[in-house]
Amino acid sequence: MKNMDVKINAFISRGVIESNIEFAKNNNMPLSVVKFSYDIDFKNLFLFKDVISFMHSLAGFDSILLQPNDTFILFLKNCKIHDAKSTVAQILQKIQYKFKIEIKHVGIALLDENDTYKTLLDRLSKYYTKSKLSSQKKIFCGTLDFDFYSIKNDMQVLKNIFEKLNTIKLFNFHQNLPITEKVKILNYNKGSIQLEINPIKFKLYKNEKFTFIKHDLIPVIIKASIVKIKQEKSIIVLGDFEFPDSSPVERSSTRIEPVSDMNVSLSLDNKKIVGGVIASLSEDSVAIYIKPQDIKALSDKPLWNTELILQFQVPTNKSFTAIVKTKAMIYSIVNNKIVLHITPSKLMKEKLKNYILVRQSEILLHLKKEIKMFRRNI
Repeated sequence: MKNMDVKINAFISRGVIESNIEFAKNNNMPLSVVKFSYDIDFKNLFLFKDVISFMHSLAGFDSILLQPNDTFILFLKNCKIHDAKSTVAQILQKIQYKFKIEIKHVGIALLDENDTYKTLLDRLSKYYTKSKLSSQKKIFCGTLDFDFYSIKNDMQVLKNIFEKLNTIKLFNFHQNLPITEKVKILNYNKGSIQLEINPIKFKLYKNEKFTFIKHDLIPVIIKASIVKIKQEKSIIVLGDFEFPDSSPVERSSTRIEPVSDMNVSLSLDNKKIVGGVIASLSEDSVAIYIKPQDIKALSDKPLWNTELILQFQVPTNKSFTAIVKTKAMIYSIVNNKIVLHITPSKLMKEKLKNYILVRQSEILLHLKKEIKMFRRNI
């Protein structure tokens, strides 16, 4: 690119960034800004075009800007930091599956009302650089109030954030189904917080050892121990904060557990590799339990990044079963459980969606009955 072209592109880029900042502030709208690198293959520019076009559509057609050194900036309007991280992770996963291209270095920053062009871009570049220097493949992100990578154990910083915004969202899980509640922080002191919760939902906390916290100014999900329950005052106390690399809160779709055993088979080139039983499933992933010897076989002959075929049957609301057959790739193997990322066809996805909705209704009905019995016994 010629010097004059570089200067013009830099001014266009700055103009677009500043207009996005102004629009977000004027409309009181969250704005997450993403920086990532992509090694352009100049011998195959049509592939580059297709990747950017695919990303553009997945991001809701928000702007993508070319920056120096094969880096790009993507805007995610009306998108808070947690949603941005989840959205970007899904985009990267889909690009890798569709184009066999891995985008490794990603930084995300959330616009603050006090941000300028410079402060926002400096913070974004800091997280991108952290991602580039890291040996781990992960997305680095942060907000103006909370730099997770340098102050995550600073209780005074947490205190300031909780005072600035004293509402959080709690996440509990009943048979893998997320149950959420927006609550107010009453007090934060010496690493623990007091919360006022809905008395009806005490059952959810009474039998749990921990819960998950989502705060709009903290870029990661917090796992917190349930230290004390004051049922007569509708108060719970949380402490022992942890910052896990991932959590069930960040799942992109509703996940449920089958009510009874559902057998599955995993095959390659029309040959069955392993069989197992479904532990949980969603519209885009399935976790299955398999035998230890099969785990060893898979580990000895890895099938990562290999397109497999997963097949199983789901009950229907007409007392029949429907066959689900879909493409799948191994996402993780832990102990005797494999998690598979699946890409079902439109028809298969509809079958899965119907089953998940029915099962979700069953779980919620069961939960309502448990809560009703709990209230009677108070």
